[in-house]
Amino acid sequence: MQEKKYHTGQVQLNYGEGRPNGIPLMLIHGSGSIWQDWNPVIKAFSDRNHLFAVDLRGFGGSDRVPGTYNLTTFVDDMAGFIRDVISDKPVVAGHSLGALITIDLAGRYSDIIKAAVLEEPPVSIQENMDQWEGWNYFEMSLEMIRKKTSRQKVIARFIDETGYSPSEAQRMARNLEVIDPGVFEQALEGQMFKLGRDVPTALSRIHCPCLFISSDYSLGSLVRPEDLPGVKKSLKKGQMAFIKEVGHSIHMESPRAFNKELGDFLSGLQ
Repeated sequence: MQEKKYHTGQVQLNYGEGRPNGIPLMLIHGSGSIWQDWNPVIKAFSDRNHLFAVDLRGFGGSDRVPGTYNLTTFVDDMAGFIRDVISDKPVVAGHSLGALITIDLAGRYSDIIKAAVLEEPPVSIQENMDQWEGWNYFEMSLEMIRKKTSRQKVIARFIDETGYSPSEAQRMARNLEVIDPGVFEQALEGQMFKLGRDVPTALSRIHCPCLFISSDYSLGSLVRPEDLPGVKKSLKKGQMAFIKEVGHSIHMESPRAFNKELGDFLSGLQ
């Protein structure tokens, strides 16, 4: 992947681009991630797809613009990127926050994307935001950024207080160094995840082919078992996949299973 820059007219976005092989595949990360966290997918699909992995504003190498970290702005940035950078309609895959962005992108800008892949959109927190355990991560991350906590101590806290594996803690510590603290501030204010409608209603506005991937709720999935019938009913041209014995970050925790589902879906679009 070659790292490049794109200016929307308001903000400069950082992204990685692969070789021009096959259907464009655009990857949108989640709220604690940067584009490099898609590496397990990038390695598997670089020979058959033209890959684009973007840092959202405020993340990674993209510009920091405090006060603008919300779904509408993220979606507009991604729409501009597709129109100006990608020559053909891409398949857009998003994880967590990136999946919410992809849902809104597919609904509002249906003319510029070929298909949508939704990995673990936070269906279960839309109506019960106050009960979501993820706030602990945002609060802890913001505190450590403000205190300029050393990477070694950040890693130790993530292991001790969240149960992350050492490798996962190292990845998250690395990411904290390149994420604007304003991202976590807006997340804690409840602004960053507001879709304007519940997820099933938003899904019903998607008319392109769509793959919805969820995982084990007991291990950290943000899709409750009781959410699945509503999701299935809302998907007009969609299919669903469930990955067992894995948590919220499927493409990192179980890349083989994730890549199998994604690969089968992409093959069906040929």
